Amino acid sequence: MAIDESFGDALIGALEEAVAYERGELPARVDRVEITARHVRVPSPPAYPPERIQAIRHQLSVSQQVFAELLNASASAVRAWEQGARTPDGPTRRLLQLAERHPDVLTELLTGVSPYHVRGHPGLMIAAEPRVPYGTPRDPSDRK
Repeated sequence: MAIDESFGDALIGALEEAVAYERGELPARVDRVEITARHVRVPSPPAYPPERIQAIRHQLSVSQQVFAELLNASASAVRAWEQGARTPDGPTRRLLQLAERHPDVLTELLTGVSPYHVRGHPGLMIAAEPRVPYGTPRDPSDRK
């Protein structure tokens, strides 16, 4: 029975702490853990063939010039990557990986506004406007 009682006491204590936190009676607790090379191996960014680079750019709905500015590269470099004449280097591959996984980070750089906003609930994030692939008209009546 001692095991059940200690678990029950811990559970009740945790719930009391949660209620106190929700009421503002407790400060938020943040535990920071240092991550070192001894404990973690960061995988290399993937290779990006021309089609994949172009797909990332289209996902962001930007021209080659704007995409180049977002990646701090030249428009001729982006054009060469998309044509297969050159391949992106290490730092650029990491930026492409971030652009592919989290395109909203780069979109926010363009607009200065997060594409997400909170509607009625502090934890609920809703897309403010759907993203349209590059070259696709926003209004269906604009299509030819």
